[in-house]
Amino acid sequence: MYRLPEEHLQKAIEIAQNNRIKKNCKVCYDRGYIGTTEENLLVVCHKCVNMDKSMRDWKEYVKSVPELMEQFQS
Repeated sequence: MYRLPEEHLQKAIEIAQNNRIKKNCKVCYDRGYIGTTEENLLVVCHKCVNMDKSMRDWKEYVKSVPELMEQFQS
């Protein structure tokens, strides 16, 4: 099973926080994400984050890192 390295998880958190559209959120407690999965992937908050923009930003980041591009090809 592939596990996302910590440095890429930090980038995912940064992307989620940059794409927040609400100031206060009771779902994620103002973090922009709910938690992580077993694969160390971020679970983004659906209430306060612009999901389309955050996915677009994540895909751009994945394209810039060959190791991630290999894992997340679609």
